[in-house]
Amino acid sequence: MARHKILIAIIGISIITAFWITYVTLNPDQNGTGMMKFLSVYELRATQESSRVRLGGKVATGSIIISATDKLDASFDLAQGEASIPVKFYGTRPDLFKDDAEIIVEGNYHSGMFNADQLQVKCASRYEGTLRDESSYNLDEL
Repeated sequence: MARHKILIAIIGISIITAFWITYVTLNPDQNGTGMMKFLSVYELRATQESSRVRLGGKVATGSIIISATDKLDASFDLAQGEASIPVKFYGTRPDLFKDDAEIIVEGNYHSGMFNADQLQVKCASRYEGTLRDESSYNLDEL
């Protein structure tokens, strides 16, 4: 009798877990616990997506504007090929954030402005070369 109760409890927990995973996967919410769309600038402008999305591209040269009164308030243009979109970001920016940096932003698109609440700079490939080349390791210094 006790074995049947344990087996029923395990099956019940498994079914609930499977339903929860399916629900979260198929119904992303605004809190970021579900899957998020990764769009291009072209797709965002064409669809006028208003839900939370991710965008990737380069910071357009000369477009970074930092507020004189609040250094956390920044705006810039995110460029992908010939297309660009204005981005507003409030928060601490990564050290590598600069003109032509490859970035990923998360947020919402509203009235022609992308309001980002997360900003990540993609790792520069120049750092990868020396790490992969074993001949560049100088083990005598250790």
